[in-house]
Amino acid sequence: MSIPPDRPPRMPYIKMCGFTNPQEARLAAQLGADLIGLNFFSGSLRAVSFGMANRIQEVVRKTGQERGSKRPVRTVAVMVDPEPEMVLEILREVNPDILQFHGDEPPHVCRYFRRPFIKAFRPRGAGDIAKIATYAGGYCVGYMLDGAGDEDYGGTGKQVTSQLANEIFRAQPRGCLAGGLTPANVGPLVAQMQPYGVDVATGIETRPGSKSPELMASFVRAVREAVGGPKMNAP
Repeated sequence: MSIPPDRPPRMPYIKMCGFTNPQEARLAAQLGADLIGLNFFSGSLRAVSFGMANRIQEVVRKTGQERGSKRPVRTVAVMVDPEPEMVLEILREVNPDILQFHGDEPPHVCRYFRRPFIKAFRPRGAGDIAKIATYAGGYCVGYMLDGAGDEDYGGTGKQVTSQLANEIFRAQPRGCLAGGLTPANVGPLVAQMQPYGVDVATGIETRPGSKSPELMASFVRAVREAVGGPKMNAP
């Protein structure tokens, strides 16, 4: 079951994740990405150093100011079951706008740092709704449904089923859709589910960590058109 048609569509937040160089992150922000993901998980092919993260963040924040959108462009530090010392080091050395916990971190760990955070989940059934609710409120600015398997932590291109995602989104607000999104499928999924946000990495890449300008532009265009937003020209 999809979200009722009498609910007016809104432009979901667009998060593009796994940037490894400033030029591609700048273009993403120019094209309309609201959130730029910086991966600090050492097991990822998209992991970046603090130095590179700072270079990307500096460019992203400057571009966000230049584009003049009502939505500022924000950086998101993506981590998987990090030690508290690592999170504190990221906050000290990079100071991202939002933290994203993509592992099995319990609610109290996510809240401990008193920073806005997103929690990612790999749902298996409607029983996960109660678990997601324990993270809601306070510093939690949203949650993400990823289709990755038990041994994966995003960036795999796997999708969560539409039926399950719809059920969770209806029960718990501020849900973002991730996993397996591409310029070809994101439009229909946004129109059907009306998620709070969408997250993409693999679907806009030519290889892990290397973003395609054409795919990034097509992705943003598809999201905008799905909610009747302003059209955009090709890059």
